[in-house]
Amino acid sequence: MTDPAWILTKNSVMGKVVELMAGLSETYKPLWAESMKRLQERAPHLLFPETSPKISRGENYKGLPWVILDYPRYFGREDIFAIRSMFWWGHTFSLTLHLKGKYKELFLPDIKRFSPELNAVDFMVSVSDDEWRHEHVPENYQPLWGNEDLTEERKFLKLSASLTLDHWDNAPERLETLFLVLTGTLF
Repeated sequence: MTDPAWILTKNSVMGKVVELMAGLSETYKPLWAESMKRLQERAPHLLFPETSPKISRGENYKGLPWVILDYPRYFGREDIFAIRSMFWWGHTFSLTLHLKGKYKELFLPDIKRFSPELNAVDFMVSVSDDEWRHEHVPENYQPLWGNEDLTEERKFLKLSASLTLDHWDNAPERLETLFLVLTGTLF
């Protein structure tokens, strides 16, 4: 309370994370454009809306600051298609694929087929009933390999991989790699 340097350091870190996410959004755009071409050929009947990246930040996810980049993103009432990059203070960076409704139906067979590839880069599957939980703890995420059947029972499907914060220096490259695995494998 008596040391203003602490809050200034926190504000500086959060500013750097926002810059990191903005850089990732520029990296993701051409990669996603290539995926869109393949998706439109594969599923011309489905709408994959053109969206711009959205960076959000807050101070209280489980009591701690966070920054999120959603791109691509489509959040409808019944259908969700989003790739979310997240920084959670004191915990992790993560990259999460969030599918619901028609998008889950379309990609579920590919997720099952490519689960060895996704497992190889540590993607895990959500086992929580709350689709808005992001923390990588056993009651929320389990290894994908061997849990493929969980993906059918749920209204939504989330696959997520995380990086500890000691990967700060190479977080953009590692998140880009995870993004490439998702878009190159599934889309």
